Amino acid sequence: MPKGIGPLSKLYNATISAIDKIVPNAMQPIWQSPVGPRTVFFWAPMFKWTLAVAGLSDTVNRPASAISLNQSASLAITCLIWTRYAVVIIPKNYNYMGANIAIFLVQSYLIIKHLRWRQENARNAVYNHTHFSIPAEDD
Repeated sequence: MPKGIGPLSKLYNATISAIDKIVPNAMQPIWQSPVGPRTVFFWAPMFKWTLAVAGLSDTVNRPASAISLNQSASLAITCLIWTRYAVVIIPKNYNYMGANIAIFLVQSYLIIKHLRWRQENARNAVYNHTHFSIPAEDD
């Protein structure tokens, strides 16, 4: 474990040292793993899983009209890139890969949900352009 000189590094190292003493022997292989809780390789994916959970919440609670196509697409694409990164780095981080795949799948579902809504409601769309007046059929 690297020994930083800043106050947060000292706090982190003190916390890890205190927890080291109480980790059961059965949990030591996970604790000492290069992608275990002592490293950023563990905590980054754990926080990224919250994006997957938030996306799952959106699949249930968010109406299709309120889904941002650009946001969902950019998040899905970046997750594909980071999925590749997770298996190229050393040590390989399968937890990170799983989080990225989960986010990609959820965001892909949201994209499809929005595109279906857009296709179903295309006939009802009213286009108001601020610079050009388009005469209505009734005029």
